[in-house]
Amino acid sequence: MISSVSEIKARLASVKQTRQITNAMYLLSVSRLKKLAPGMDYAVSYMQRLRSALSGVLNVSNTEGLHQRFIDIDSKGTALIMSVMGDKGLCGDYNIAVAELTAAEMKKHENALLCCFGLVGKEILISRGITPDRVLPGSSMHPSLELAHELSQTLIEEYITDMINEVYVIYTPYSHGEKKPVCMRLLPLVREDFADVETHLTTDEMLCEPSYEAVFEHMVPHYCTAMIYDMLVQSAACENAARTQAMKSAADNADEMLKTLRAQLNASRQLRITNEITEIAAAKSYASEEQ
Repeated sequence: MISSVSEIKARLASVKQTRQITNAMYLLSVSRLKKLAPGMDYAVSYMQRLRSALSGVLNVSNTEGLHQRFIDIDSKGTALIMSVMGDKGLCGDYNIAVAELTAAEMKKHENALLCCFGLVGKEILISRGITPDRVLPGSSMHPSLELAHELSQTLIEEYITDMINEVYVIYTPYSHGEKKPVCMRLLPLVREDFADVETHLTTDEMLCEPSYEAVFEHMVPHYCTAMIYDMLVQSAACENAARTQAMKSAADNADEMLKTLRAQLNASRQLRITNEITEIAAAKSYASEEQ
């Protein structure tokens, strides 16, 4: 237990500095989360409509005439797993939860390639014995359509040339409840993956010109771009929400510690004053007896 006044003052100064840092990070995360909120709502709404339209093409055409390379799992090539984590820590178990799911998926897919978003995620995976084949720093903190477009073009090119036969994305969907990472298949477009999409389109209501195949081929790149961007935006929102909660908790703990230290400081000062008074009284008494 700290008893010295100088030690308590040093501890108070240290906790105050830590509290200023945690409070600044809390305010910064809140600001970033507010900036992401409008774009995230739009991205989620757009993805719902795009998945519904793509599901309609798959259901109406019954996959006849569609390019089989985008709807069937080919034995050629290997799987690619894209894991979306953060570039910074201090966000609770956000990065650790994604890393654990990534490690589990890597065990399911032997010799799978791993693309990691975020420097902290890379360090966590390496500590678990998993070395990413590619690292994209900064992309999770600042998601952009340009990055999503470049990645989707690269993925489709590698997929068409049989370098990879499946693409999975591990990310954390943003919701107001519990935030847990999920693994979603991006390619191929297996019909079972659209089971959660509601579509009531029929052949009389849906017309594709010049053909279902041409529309489908045109939609796939846009779908991949939109999916990657949506996952990056939702993950960034979850990371900032997790950091907001962690920094709020840290600031509250610092406030409680400051109260305890101030009480100790006051008690220590009172004890020192009492001891000094006692010593003065004892010295005066001793002097009187000598006289």
